[in-house]
Amino acid sequence: MSSSRSLTILTAADVDRVLASLDLDKAIASQAAVFDAFSAVPSSASTPENGVPPIQNPHRTTIETEQSTSLFMPARVTELGGATCKIVSVPKASAGPNEGGLPAATVVLDDKGVVRGLVNARKLTAMRNACGSALFLRRCPPAGPITQCVFFGSGEQIYAHASVFLRLYGSIVRCTFVVRSKNERAVGLVRRLEAEHPAITLYLRSADSADTSPSSALSDLLFTAQVIVAATSSQKALFPTSSVRPGTRVILIGSYKPHMREVEDSLLRRASRVVVDSKKACLQEAGELISAGITEEDLEELGSMREGGKPVRSREDIVLFKSVGLGVQDVAITKLILDEAINLGIGTQIAAFD
Repeated sequence: MSSSRSLTILTAADVDRVLASLDLDKAIASQAAVFDAFSAVPSSASTPENGVPPIQNPHRTTIETEQSTSLFMPARVTELGGATCKIVSVPKASAGPNEGGLPAATVVLDDKGVVRGLVNARKLTAMRNACGSALFLRRCPPAGPITQCVFFGSGEQIYAHASVFLRLYGSIVRCTFVVRSKNERAVGLVRRLEAEHPAITLYLRSADSADTSPSSALSDLLFTAQVIVAATSSQKALFPTSSVRPGTRVILIGSYKPHMREVEDSLLRRASRVVVDSKKACLQEAGELISAGITEEDLEELGSMREGGKPVRSREDIVLFKSVGLGVQDVAITKLILDEAINLGIGTQIAAFD
């Protein structure tokens, strides 16, 4: 156990050990708690008498270097106590290829503002996003069983989503991964998942993001999927709207700037519901929503939904989930991983750090 004045450091290997035995239901529940708390606070809410808002999730700060863009994302959820600040570095083209997720670390503070944890977050951003997407599927499930999924991308976000979905849905029999080219990272992704899920059929195929022909083989493939996930940095639609069959759930993780997009405007307009992590953040950052002229009234926050709540109008409805990521998600996943590590005796303890 850590003392009240010690610092716990979790390396990437430490985090991997915790993730290997992590209860997914517990992880999803921790994300549900912060999504619900985030959406329960009106944007116009006054500061409580004690001067501490229940949710603090300021917009990220960006620092540019010659080789990377570093994002600083502080957040606090009063119910969880303390605070966190995640630092993620997005390498620029000049930095060369990046493997294994984006360099990231999260600093954990206690209620007195003292640093109590330093956690490698290279994989945690992807994990909390995948749990958020799983929460979306639980709160707005397809009409029938999920048997086929199509994933665009080959990074850690896609691995986390595929891994979480395959662990949660025993009905899945096939996953297809669509990439620009069958490079080493893409091949490695499929091999990794094949080793972990030998009974599942996994396909890897390349496709130009400019291919929006309804008659393409990709379109035929998409039409068989109940769930489509995109986590790319594309600036063009990855597939035509006509390829998405009625009843599909579409999850978009990639875009976080106004010029980025993964789907056509027409898909946003065709969807019966557009669910987001944050209305304000998505309307500022999600290129698809901005391009399609989506307004706040058109959106529904994930935290305002409940399992078994507002139904879709029809079994044929397409429902889309767009996430740009929230700092409060980092609070939840980091505290969960840190607590699990301390309970398991994993990590490095620095006594009397402060």
